[in-house]
Amino acid sequence: MIIQVRPITPEESAVLDHWQRADNVVGYRRNRILRLSEAGWQCEAIAEVLGLHVESVRLTKAVQPRMWIGRHPGAALRGALSKPKYAPEITQQAKHLVRQGPPAEQDRATWTLKDLSEALATQCEQVQQVSHETVRRWLLKAGIRYRRAKEWLTNPDPLDSLHKRQWDRLLVLACQAPDGAAVWLDQSWFVHWPYRFWAWAEKPPQVAKRWVEKVDTLALYAAMDDESQETFLDWATGQPNSDMTIAFLDQLMDHWTARGNRFIVLFWDRAPWHKSKQTRHWIRTYNQRTKREGLTRLILCYLPTRSPWLMPLEAVFGRLKHQVLGDRIFETIAELQAAVERQFRKRVAQAKKHRDQTWHERLSVPV
Repeated sequence: MIIQVRPITPEESAVLDHWQRADNVVGYRRNRILRLSEAGWQCEAIAEVLGLHVESVRLTKAVQPRMWIGRHPGAALRGALSKPKYAPEITQQAKHLVRQGPPAEQDRATWTLKDLSEALATQCEQVQQVSHETVRRWLLKAGIRYRRAKEWLTNPDPLDSLHKRQWDRLLVLACQAPDGAAVWLDQSWFVHWPYRFWAWAEKPPQVAKRWVEKVDTLALYAAMDDESQETFLDWATGQPNSDMTIAFLDQLMDHWTARGNRFIVLFWDRAPWHKSKQTRHWIRTYNQRTKREGLTRLILCYLPTRSPWLMPLEAVFGRLKHQVLGDRIFETIAELQAAVERQFRKRVAQAKKHRDQTWHERLSVPV
């Protein structure tokens, strides 16, 4: 049996000519199938010329509905050139249903497109039947598609809101006071072999995974001035502890006393060596000496539990390891230290510009 479409009208021919000139490969292929079929070619010959399967020629897929060549007289172009028109209210109903979730009797957490199309046909009087592909395109046009849920950290601290308000208040106080400063303090660990990193490559970049072995691990203490974005650095060998933290704080406070600041607000997390009895005793003793000896007063602000997004040094450390160090191998620890310190100095100008813009947007009050 020879399957052939009916003669193509001038209006339909104009549409087919548009398909042929368009960049859409599917439209161009559809046009060629219909033109050759009109010229009397059999499906096997069309498939051989166009490099398609013979069933793909018999069943040409349109966006909505499916287009058959020769299903019955005149069905091909009428199916290809016509799309059902739906009122915008139906699209809104689809968005409402997908956000509402399926009914309890379905025993599912999310809709399937088939169930969603059936529900729309049931609830909308002007729609007797709608395909799941049409529903998917409606949702995609509205920016709704099937996505994998993203995870984010939640704060288990019951006093999170209280700590966050205190964090906001002290940050604004330190930044606006002429003789005060806001300082961020954090630690990170470095080794002199490559880190996992992102790169432009045809294949995913590979980094050799090390076995569990004894290596030279360095901890970097970094204190960053929020206004100037300059950092005060100190390297420590091994795991940070209270003694290392006290030694770093002693150097840091001498630095700020020499700059003539009356006080600084130190923002840091709740690491054990930050909250230890030994560290807190040193801070209390130091603050008792400030008035008597004219030192810079130290005000502490602990970040809420498990809230690394509030610590800007976390992003600095992450970028440094993945984008700057990357796949570089350092022969000595001294080379690694020099590279890290160099990058901390290079980022100051750009980081200060971004910080000033952020604070301007935060403190600006609309008229």
